[in-house]
Amino acid sequence: MEPEVAWKNETVCYNFPPLISVESFGDGFTLMEDVFSASLPLLNLQILLIYVISNSLNYILKRFSIPSFVSQTLTGVILGPTFLARTDFVRHTLFPEASHETLDVVGIWGYCTFTFLAAVKMDVAMVIRSGKKVMTIGVASMVIPLAVGLLFQRQQIAQADSKLTVNSIVGITSIQSLTTFPVVAQLVHELKLTNSEIGRLALSSSLVSGLFGAVFNLVGMTLTMQLDVPRRLRNILVALFSMAVAVLVFRPAMVRVVKRTPQGSRVKAAYVSLTLAVAVGYVVLFDGLMLAFSLGAFIFGLAIPAGPPFGSSLVETLETIPQAIFFPVFVATLAMKADLTTVFGAFENRGFFTALIYWSAIEKFVVCLLLALPWMPLVDSIVLSLILGSKGVVDASIHAYQMDNQLMGVQLYSLFMLSILVNATVIPVLVSILYEPSRRYAGYHSRNIFALRPVSELRILACIHKPHHVASAMKLLDTLCRAEESAVALYVIHLLEQVGHATPIFISHQKQRQSDGSEPSYSDDVVFAFEQYEWNNMGCTSAQIFTSISHAKFMQEDIFTLALDKLTSMILVPFHRKWGVDGRIESEDNVLRALNYRILETAPCSVGILYDRGGCGGGGFEVVSLDNDATASEPAPSRSICMIYLGGRDDREAISLAKRMANDPSVHLTILHLVSDEVAGSETVLDDVVLNGVLREMANFLNVQCLERVVRDGTETASLISSVADQYDVFVVGRRWHVEVASPQTAGLSDWSEFPELGVIGDLLASKDVRTRGSVLVVQQQKQHKKKI
Repeated sequence: MEPEVAWKNETVCYNFPPLISVESFGDGFTLMEDVFSASLPLLNLQILLIYVISNSLNYILKRFSIPSFVSQTLTGVILGPTFLARTDFVRHTLFPEASHETLDVVGIWGYCTFTFLAAVKMDVAMVIRSGKKVMTIGVASMVIPLAVGLLFQRQQIAQADSKLTVNSIVGITSIQSLTTFPVVAQLVHELKLTNSEIGRLALSSSLVSGLFGAVFNLVGMTLTMQLDVPRRLRNILVALFSMAVAVLVFRPAMVRVVKRTPQGSRVKAAYVSLTLAVAVGYVVLFDGLMLAFSLGAFIFGLAIPAGPPFGSSLVETLETIPQAIFFPVFVATLAMKADLTTVFGAFENRGFFTALIYWSAIEKFVVCLLLALPWMPLVDSIVLSLILGSKGVVDASIHAYQMDNQLMGVQLYSLFMLSILVNATVIPVLVSILYEPSRRYAGYHSRNIFALRPVSELRILACIHKPHHVASAMKLLDTLCRAEESAVALYVIHLLEQVGHATPIFISHQKQRQSDGSEPSYSDDVVFAFEQYEWNNMGCTSAQIFTSISHAKFMQEDIFTLALDKLTSMILVPFHRKWGVDGRIESEDNVLRALNYRILETAPCSVGILYDRGGCGGGGFEVVSLDNDATASEPAPSRSICMIYLGGRDDREAISLAKRMANDPSVHLTILHLVSDEVAGSETVLDDVVLNGVLREMANFLNVQCLERVVRDGTETASLISSVADQYDVFVVGRRWHVEVASPQTAGLSDWSEFPELGVIGDLLASKDVRTRGSVLVVQQQKQHKKKI
């Protein structure tokens, strides 16, 4: 049976029922014929082609801050009737009419997964807790442009010659007024603004607007149903009933599963599978009700508890193949339905619809700008308005739904796709030009220990990732917190990787303690540990604890923001390698190492990397543990610290820190000054001045000594350090970044460096070949920038 299908002015024939697969490939030239004759190998070839083209384009375009959605759309434009589908090979062989339905099904499931995960990552409770600013921008940025747009278009609606034109005018104004959370979240993530102030506000505002938009979308689709009133009413009642079941039945059941799941564990696979089956059921139900199939997945996803363990388990399950392969297929197929050449051909009312699209976009931008200006500067308001006005896959899918239901023609749909493509290309580029989060971290003021007065309060921000980092930080801080004349203000940030959330979470536990207890509790062990530490060091230490839940790539944003807000002089970060009790390497965390690199590069103050090998007090510390987590420490009778001084900005910072440690009488500080025979320069003179000043200040300190040793090259330095490595509990060294080549004392050592972030001396002390239990603190002084005029 060979029915005929019309494609434009041509007649295309295809076999029915289709051949799914072939038993074996033929020889020679029949190989390609065998591939194209069966639907399964042809589908694999089509998916592979879309995947390769979209990723190749994205590899190029991402360098210009253009998101992956544009690459996927351009893939569809290239393979569609705008370009390659005009050739017989692509139109009849590579993408024949008979294969379109199968390819659409694959793409639809990719889009359903995308909308489902977007809803799972949304925390509906955030809408309830949203402040006045977020609620105002979120609701007004959608309602005002819609009301004003329809008001200005009322005359055109009244004079429209057909219902199709009326639907097009209303549809354009409505869609341009929407702010869709999945699109904003994807854009903010790809521009790496998730943890920035603008990114957080955009995500929160779009979350509020997205929930209102979902209700608006449901009402709009109900009104456009091609059904009589009783059936239309029945469908909407069934949809509302299914929403109630999701909230009142499925969500309490999932919350109960979460409570039964041990902390840190994943939800059982059976519960995940059952949840996915119910999500598929909602997709089928809403499609049967003549509503958007993706709306069912989105509504059910909202009922799922966000974050770990339930939301994170679903995200980990679905974010690989469905999102990486099937979703690009959906975006490409949307673009393949458009023929952009028709936009520039004979097109009735083209000028009117083009003006309407861009007038609506400008109107939304102006409204968002006016709403944001009372709360933020002009440039930030412009950036926020651009982000909230961004368009993407959700808008394109709504237009495709309208075209499939004959609410618009191919020409108008192609115009929409072209406008979305322009929007998705231009807005990210403008945002990346106007807003660079790292600019606010540029060090124009001195925020380091060297610039502090001797009796000034030392403010330190300690970063905690894993439970064992608590004990390491406490043991080092004990060397700073024992003297009342050198008070320490300690800020602790517990960094957790974001899984199952689209919006980052930042919690101040001081404010949380003042709440009514309804807020979720995080980092209980860390909070308890440092509260006990503050109590044990009453009078010389104050501690404030924070929790940041964000993507690993953006954790430094919260660290820098907190460091600026609290005016800290140093950020203390743990090294990525952990030693076991037997002296062997137990684990390495490359994600933490990458984060440390980003902190060293852009930090607004000085940075200290702590490499704990069991020292920070030798055997003199007894660490009390609760649930295997260190919580408090008691002072040891004595601690021996060695500060290795060669000179340079970082060494001057390190000796300033060591000087504060020596205020504790139980600390024995040795300054090991390594000098060279070569002629001194201006930098060396400054180093000697700083060292002599420190020694004069501590002339009466019985617990401080300075040893000067002459070394001619890196080999002698390595030999000297190795000989004293087992004599001290803690080594304090400067990173001395970019000065090793000019220093005779370290000549040749950088060639063998394993960890450049530690500098050559720190790397030498952290080597597996050096026998020591002493911990290493590597100090980098704040990188200051000259202020631009």
